[in-house]
Amino acid sequence: FGRPPNKMSKTLVLALLLVATATAWSPPTLGNFRPAQCNQATCGPRAQLASPQIAKPKVEVGNPMKQPSTAPGAPKTSTPKPKLAKKTQDDEAPMYKVILLGDPEYEQSHVVTQITKVIPSVKKEEATRCYVEAQMMGTSVIITVTEEHAEHYVQQLKRQQIYAKMEKESRGGGGSD
Repeated sequence: FGRPPNKMSKTLVLALLLVATATAWSPPTLGNFRPAQCNQATCGPRAQLASPQIAKPKVEVGNPMKQPSTAPGAPKTSTPKPKLAKKTQDDEAPMYKVILLGDPEYEQSHVVTQITKVIPSVKKEEATRCYVEAQMMGTSVIITVTEEHAEHYVQQLKRQQIYAKMEKESRGGGGSD
């Protein structure tokens, strides 16, 4: 004990202290934590925030909904309600014709293929008829749709170098011709 400590003995003492400290102290676990014992004086505000209280539901959970009661033994029939005609977007929205413009530089196969790709509801035979009519008459109505669809179809056809325009349909009649 009279000698000054060397590096090896300092390291050994330090290691023993760490081991002793580590075994004596263990961090608290959730299993040991009891929120009921925790209050402002013992735990402080941080510990109280760690376990919030669950609020009661505003709706009763687990209770079945009450069904309308009928007399026992009475047949379960309901009076039919009159069906009201529902208005759809097509009933109120103005319709627009997508019109193919004829051009002598068009190739029939390109025009027919692109029309059927851009407007899926138009079949190959209808696209061919529109192409021939547009070349002979100058224009041909491809389809009549809502304004948004018509704008989209015209833009997509123009991207493929196929010229088309849209025109508001008169309310006198309709169709896809």
